[in-house]
Amino acid sequence: MDLQQLARLVSDKTGIPWGPRNAERALAAVFVSDSLWEIAHKSDEPLPAVSALVGLLLEEGMLRASSEGIFLTEDGKAFCERAGVHPFEDHTCPSCGGRGLSLDKFKGALERFYEIQRDRPEAAIRYDQGYVTPETTFARIALADGRGDLRGKDVIIFGDDDLVALALAMTGLARRVAVVEIDERIVEFEREAAVKLGLNFEVIMRDVRLPLPQELLGRFDVFFTDPPETVEAMRVFVGRGISALKGVGGAGYFGLTRVESSLVKWRSVERLLLDMGVTITDIIHHFNEYVNWGYLEQMKAWELAPVKQFPSKNWYYSSMFRIEVVESVEVPNADATGRDIYTDSESSTV
Repeated sequence: MDLQQLARLVSDKTGIPWGPRNAERALAAVFVSDSLWEIAHKSDEPLPAVSALVGLLLEEGMLRASSEGIFLTEDGKAFCERAGVHPFEDHTCPSCGGRGLSLDKFKGALERFYEIQRDRPEAAIRYDQGYVTPETTFARIALADGRGDLRGKDVIIFGDDDLVALALAMTGLARRVAVVEIDERIVEFEREAAVKLGLNFEVIMRDVRLPLPQELLGRFDVFFTDPPETVEAMRVFVGRGISALKGVGGAGYFGLTRVESSLVKWRSVERLLLDMGVTITDIIHHFNEYVNWGYLEQMKAWELAPVKQFPSKNWYYSSMFRIEVVESVEVPNADATGRDIYTDSESSTV
């Protein structure tokens, strides 16, 4: 067997486009991690494909698994040597986590946010929720502030289990902050926090799949969203964001993983963005760090995992995209409640 054959077996099993380079990345991560979750994170490959690879290598005797994790056997190491696979190397800055940002100017607000968010609602699988660390929430604010997208601007957030609206309101940078959120638990939490802290932001309980009402169209300078990892979800959530912007020069922020999105899907998303009149100004690798879900055993990822091992640290990360409107294009504002936008062959967290 070689990398080409291995990749073809993974593709046949999962329906995910895979080639020798994909298999090489996954094997490079196996060298330095004994956890399926870490292997998916470090390799930047979809978890269903990584699960299939690990399963195949276990069958071939190239990997062994125990209660301590997943390890290359001597046969596995010999295969990697023949294939020219080298161990994954991590040169991420330990201070900023690779984001290239300092949060020093938000230190006081971040400390207060830490206390407030302790009582936040837990992530719910029915909404494909998974929230980021407090540092990530403030890193999003720091990034947008550094791009001139917050001070004196009108900002809207679509889906806010990450509590971006609350954190942003605490900084007092934006002129207006509005949230569109379907989960009544988050709506109640943010509304109560706003009253308790004397903060001024709007929380609108609404399903983002429904067309945006007239009073939200073309009224904002910037949007944030964190859609499910499908092209259709991107079409809906990012499309709503663009529809809410005032026009050319408006900006948007969202995340996209490699754990649930292959590079083939990335290309589809990028084409979609171009068709909606925007250009990508920034992509920051592994910017968004997600807290481990409380419902892992209910997820497709757990079903796919050939080794049932709970992650010992956060492993799900996404790259941060910043987009900017360069051409006025009419983005559809149609009802999307009648179709599945949450799952595809690469999904693993639902």
